[in-house]
Amino acid sequence: LFTVMSSPPPVAEVNVPPPPAPSAPPRTPNSSSKKYATWKEAWDDARAVVAVDIAVLQTTVSEPQQTGSYMSKHITYLIRTEPYTYLVRRRYTDFVWLRDVLQKRYIGMLLPSLPPKAYQSTGSGSPSTSGLVKHRMRMLGIFLENLVHIPYVRGDPSVLAFLSVQNETEFESAKTATAIPDLFSDTSAGAIKWRDALRSATIPHNGQRVLMDFIHQLEYLEGHLKKLVASTKLLSERATAKRASMDALSSVFSEWGKTEAEFAQVNKFEYPNKAGPEMIKLLQCSQDKLQGWSKILSFEPTIIESVVYAALCFLQQQVEAFKSLIKIRDAAIRDLERSDKALNAKKAEKEVSGDGDKPVSSGVFSFGGSSESLNDAIAREEQEVRGKRRGVEAMARALFFSEIDRFNENRVEQMQAAMACLAASELMVGKKNAKLFAAFFGSMGLDSGEWSEKAKAVLSVQEQVEDLQFDG
Repeated sequence: LFTVMSSPPPVAEVNVPPPPAPSAPPRTPNSSSKKYATWKEAWDDARAVVAVDIAVLQTTVSEPQQTGSYMSKHITYLIRTEPYTYLVRRRYTDFVWLRDVLQKRYIGMLLPSLPPKAYQSTGSGSPSTSGLVKHRMRMLGIFLENLVHIPYVRGDPSVLAFLSVQNETEFESAKTATAIPDLFSDTSAGAIKWRDALRSATIPHNGQRVLMDFIHQLEYLEGHLKKLVASTKLLSERATAKRASMDALSSVFSEWGKTEAEFAQVNKFEYPNKAGPEMIKLLQCSQDKLQGWSKILSFEPTIIESVVYAALCFLQQQVEAFKSLIKIRDAAIRDLERSDKALNAKKAEKEVSGDGDKPVSSGVFSFGGSSESLNDAIAREEQEVRGKRRGVEAMARALFFSEIDRFNENRVEQMQAAMACLAASELMVGKKNAKLFAAFFGSMGLDSGEWSEKAKAVLSVQEQVEDLQFDG
């Protein structure tokens, strides 16, 4: 119930691919020369191409385990991937490595976010270590579920290595072999389809204004989500406190029952309580129901934390991730401008001097012990500027072709899944409550319908004075 937010259904009868070998992916064409009208069309085509070799994946993150020596302890998590039944253990830094590699490779793509490495207090006190581990495990699960749902990266060599290579030494080798940082030299099917998608994009003439408007929306959204995360966390803490209060109440009922049992003993009192047996039965039945209610209440913090709180935290992290993506683009633009300026300065120097073979007059580079000539420096920097300009353009194309719209649609999907899971969970809790308290009427021989009407009458009277103030 709590491990799957929005994973797609598994694909039946597929050939199970072997774990990826720690070597570079096979050569394939750089482009399929396709163009798409919408990002969803590109998404569907990528899904169809990748599905030829890799089935739709479902992942779960569970069973945290502390490993390592005294000075370097860390927690690993069991990752199960269906339908291939991959089972591997990964630590938090492995998740960070995977996201970093994919972020560099799939330029401009908004990837699922990871929980922060360090806990930041929300002002309501620090949770226990076990609470932190549970929350991080849940957030890592959401990250992976959303990651393998992206068709471009589902068959990525780094993703497959992360999910399937069990031996730690082999996994470290696979990390090195599959970490191709350049989108334009990556020949995996997903990277090719992502390049096709970016080439299909058109940057609007008012693109900068659109982006500024979207940034303002992110700021408003971040403010709401921060409040929602804090409120949901407080709700979970109060649910935990309510369960503790119920346990205390049940304990008092137990003590009361022991006292009533003594009141009914003939050898202890001159006039024992003749209604003692009925009272003892009532208190025992009441205590049983309170204990059952306490057990049901124990589900509430888990429901709130694993479903609503986790979803809101993920959405908040996604806002931060999108803002970071825009900052990366802005930094790349500034870097391009600096490189372009330096290149133009060298071209101007060559034009003034008329000698391209002379060593550069500033920013001396040495290759093989010799100074770099102006011609060599200009050729090298022209290539660098072309690469940087291509990267900046790819980021812009990604933002306007798919990522803004995909971000907004994903928010709807995440909240819909969270609220549906919450509704289903509370329905189950409600059924448990109904069964528990229905049994009370049977045990005591009471008419539940009659007492329902009496309860309604009491509660309706209370509602009538809800807004009144006591005047003494």
